[in-house]
Amino acid sequence: MVVNLKILNNPVSITLEFINKIAIPYKACGITQDPETKNYMVVLNDICEKCNEVCNSIHFQRNFKNWTSGNNDIDKFIQDTQLSEHTFRVRNALEWIPYDRLDTYIAEDDEIDRVYRTNWTDGCICYWNNKNQNWERTDQNRFVTLKILNNPANTTLEFINKIAIPYKACGITQDPETKNYMVVFNDMCKKCNEVCNSIHFQRNFKNWTSDNNDIDKFIQDTQLSEHTYQVKNALEWIFYNKLYDIYVDEINKMYRANWIDGCINKWDNENQNWKRADQNMFITLKILNNPADITAELNKV
Repeated sequence: MVVNLKILNNPVSITLEFINKIAIPYKACGITQDPETKNYMVVLNDICEKCNEVCNSIHFQRNFKNWTSGNNDIDKFIQDTQLSEHTFRVRNALEWIPYDRLDTYIAEDDEIDRVYRTNWTDGCICYWNNKNQNWERTDQNRFVTLKILNNPANTTLEFINKIAIPYKACGITQDPETKNYMVVFNDMCKKCNEVCNSIHFQRNFKNWTSDNNDIDKFIQDTQLSEHTYQVKNALEWIFYNKLYDIYVDEINKMYRANWIDGCINKWDNENQNWKRADQNMFITLKILNNPADITAELNKV
C-alpha cells in the first residue's frame, strides 16, 4: 500500500502532538525512524481528506508524477478534474492520452472545424481495481473524435463553452508533429447523447458507395434515423457479390435470390460490428427505373 510519512517534531510530547495534529485528521498505521536523520515519523494512510478513504482522487493523484502534457495549464486542468473524483465509478475525470495510443491513421472529417476521427486503444477509465492495483477500462479500441485546442492557455473557458458541454470528453493529447493539443471526446449522437446505431452507421459511410449520390443520400438518411437498440428501418448498400442463385421470376416479373449476410439487427459492442439475422435468406430484387427519384420509386414498392 502507499503511505505518507509525517515527521514528529517533538517525540517527547508524542501523545499530545499525535492526538491533536495527526491521529484525528488521518488514520495512522504506526511509527518509524529514519536511521540517518534519527527523525521519528508517523506512518499514515494516504487517504482523501474529503472521503476519509482511498478514493479515485487519490489513485489519480499518485500518478501525477508519471505524465505531463508539457503545458502547465493543461496539466492543472486535467489534474483538477481527476481530484474531483470521489465516487466508485469515474464520471468526469479527463486524462492525458499519449498520442501513440491513438490509431496512426487520422482522417480529417471537417476542414472548417478541424475535427478528426480515430480509434483509441485503451478506452475510458471506469473504476479502480484493488486486486490489480490499476484502472479498469471500457470500450477498448473505441472510435473517438479529436478537436484542436486553439488556445491551450485558456483551456478551462474554451473547454467548457465549446467542448465539454456538447460532448463527453475523455482526455487531451498532442500531435507530436504539429504540436497541436487536441481534446479526445466520445463520438456521440447529439440527439441520444450516446453512441447509438446512427453513429455506427455514420462511421461506415466512407467504406461504401452506390456511385449514385441520390441513392447514397437516401440510404444514409435512413441509417441516420436509427436511434433505438434494434435496427428497424435502416437500409444498407448490399454488394452484388453477396447475392447468389439469382433467377428471374417470369410470372411476377421480378428477380429472386439468396442474400448471404442477412439483415442488420443490432450492434455488437464486444466484436465492434453488426449482429445479423436470417443469413442466406430469400429476397426479391426490384429494378429502380428512376434512381434520381428513389423515394417515389420505393413508395411504389
